[in-house]
Amino acid sequence: MDRSTKLCFLLLTCPLLACSDDVPEVAEPTTTDDSGTTTDVATTITPTTMPGPETDTDPDPDTTAGDSDTTGDPNTSSTTDETATSSSSSSSSGEMTTTTGPACGDDMVDIGEECDGMDLGGMDCAGLGMGFSGGTLACADDCSMFDTSGCFSCGNDIIEGTEVCDGMDLGGSTCATEGFVDGTIACAGDCTLDTSMCSTCGDDVIDLGEDCDGVDLGGNTCVGLGMGFTGGSLACDGMCGFDTGGCTNTPWPVVGEVIVTEIMPNPDVVPDADGEWFEIYNPAMGVSYQLGTCMFEGATDTGFTIDMDMVIGPQEYRTFSVSTMVDQGFLADYQWPPMDYNLTNSNDEVRLICDGVMVDEVAYSSMTFPFSAGQSANLDPMSYDAVLNDDSANWCAGTSSYNGDFGTPGADNTVCMGEVTYSIDFCRLQFPDVIAEPEGTDVDVFGRVFIAGLTDLSGVNDPSPAVIGYVGYGPDGTNPEVDPGWVWTAGVPNGMYGPASPGYEVNNDEYQALLSVPSPPGDYDFAFRFSGDDGVTFSYCDGQPEGSSNGYAPADAGQMTSQAGGPPPVMFFSEYAEGSSNNKAVEIYNANGSDVDLSSCAVQFYANGGVVPSNTINLAGILAADDVFVVCENNIDPMVFDPLNCDLLDPGSFYNGDDAVELLCGVDTLDVIGEIGFDPGSEWLVGGVGTQNETIRRDCSVTAGDANGGDAFDPSVEWASFPLNDFSDFGQYICP
Repeated sequence: MDRSTKLCFLLLTCPLLACSDDVPEVAEPTTTDDSGTTTDVATTITPTTMPGPETDTDPDPDTTAGDSDTTGDPNTSSTTDETATSSSSSSSSGEMTTTTGPACGDDMVDIGEECDGMDLGGMDCAGLGMGFSGGTLACADDCSMFDTSGCFSCGNDIIEGTEVCDGMDLGGSTCATEGFVDGTIACAGDCTLDTSMCSTCGDDVIDLGEDCDGVDLGGNTCVGLGMGFTGGSLACDGMCGFDTGGCTNTPWPVVGEVIVTEIMPNPDVVPDADGEWFEIYNPAMGVSYQLGTCMFEGATDTGFTIDMDMVIGPQEYRTFSVSTMVDQGFLADYQWPPMDYNLTNSNDEVRLICDGVMVDEVAYSSMTFPFSAGQSANLDPMSYDAVLNDDSANWCAGTSSYNGDFGTPGADNTVCMGEVTYSIDFCRLQFPDVIAEPEGTDVDVFGRVFIAGLTDLSGVNDPSPAVIGYVGYGPDGTNPEVDPGWVWTAGVPNGMYGPASPGYEVNNDEYQALLSVPSPPGDYDFAFRFSGDDGVTFSYCDGQPEGSSNGYAPADAGQMTSQAGGPPPVMFFSEYAEGSSNNKAVEIYNANGSDVDLSSCAVQFYANGGVVPSNTINLAGILAADDVFVVCENNIDPMVFDPLNCDLLDPGSFYNGDDAVELLCGVDTLDVIGEIGFDPGSEWLVGGVGTQNETIRRDCSVTAGDANGGDAFDPSVEWASFPLNDFSDFGQYICP
């Protein structure tokens, strides 16, 4: 063992020394006695100590190293003395002298280390020259070598390390697994997926580079492409480009090439809001026209645009109706939004515009055009011309029934031959023949009629505008043919009549009418009557099987007993709105303390000081105690008040500020706003509270309505005023 190794073991300081470094050989001290003999002297090496408190530099006499006396010849130096001096000098300066080797783990590459922690000396997997193409290089725990376990060799067709793929090995990845619809996936040179050949076409979402995708056309149409198409169906092909194979070049009509031929502004079987319609016709032979993107306008309405592909062929009709869930009696070719267009009952226009050209226009007036409630204005087929249809003389009322109303939507019009009349061949009071109900009760009464050549056409009802049925009542034992005291109510054809009806008669039509049991209580007769000439003459029908065939006999009439009823319910108007345009509504509050059947109740308007109602709105349903019932004008603006919050939408003419409004049940008046029979001018106005251009709410102190419609009306006594179009409390009973 050489000297340096011995010293390492003796001092036990090898971990602190760089044992691999060369250590100079230390000469062993010797002494020579008088005889000339040389003797080795033991040497003590004092290890370097940590800095500490200052110590005495004088050597302790007890710590002299070795067995021999070293204090002899002053010229003789010992290692011990040098070492001690060095140690003392070091101690007294407070410093430590330490000799160390490389420290693995300090993230610094020292001599003898390949790497250290995060310090890789700038090397990476590819730079090692070991065939790696990438990955994560690390350092071994002892700093003696690199850790290449995270390196990989891209291109060997084996997925390694952080590789997503390698050559032909795609790891199961496809275009679909990477969120694409179709295509071919590959592995890039850096062992990541190459999706450049994958495609998203087919996912119904337009991506960069696609014109369209599946059903997503980006809002484009054949017309909108600007390629000269007028209509047709645009599609998307398999490469996500536009497919114009379904687009067409059918021309739009120009002036007079399509004409308006029929208009129904005032249906009767269904409300105006559900039953308005009109019809157009292409009189050309062999020429079709595109109607898509054409629009219809009224005199004041915004109008609507045909937002679909629609072609009208040669001598073809197209019908347009208001959008509704109600059965209109026919299927229109197009339904318009109710807020965009409506046909008024008095004066209006139907104007067709295509590609900026006004094709046809008909301006009608109830004063000159021959239509009435339930009958269309029908252009004579001999006048199918854009000029001739401007003349009201070429129009007549529809006479063919399609749902109980009269017209020919989508079919050839009726030839105008003047008014058709019929003779009543037979009629009968059908059912019931006995009524015993409290006064004010409404009862459905049915009558039948036979007219040769009309009612025997189809086996069900074959109505005509000229044929009208009525139910009536009068004093017991009187003859309605001569007694003027009878009261009559018009009926309508019974739409449910057919082979399944009780006592069905194939050649007869059946009508029904509502009879309100009269006051005062007592006995009355009731019967049916029919007219075939629009009310000029009548045939009277009693209730026996023979009916009118053996004449009218009071003894064979229906027998009615009106019974005394209980007190009328306690209900009154709690809110009234006379807003802008059609924004009008009344709210009825049930203060009765119990539910009320509204079937015998109605709201009536008296226009301009009239004593006869200008409009009667029959109510229906059950009104719960402390609840309200809201009656609205049919065309109320949804931006002002949601029509869905109305319990009843009425298409008839509503009130103005100078019109009285009455609430009645049976024959009992429950409440009146205004004064019946008196016109105040523009409104009833007292103390800043009025009935025009404002909303008024009933005071909390009011517990019953004003049942006297003939007394003076002062709105400031029981009502509070709120701004125009304030509908914030409608639908809930809130009193000011």
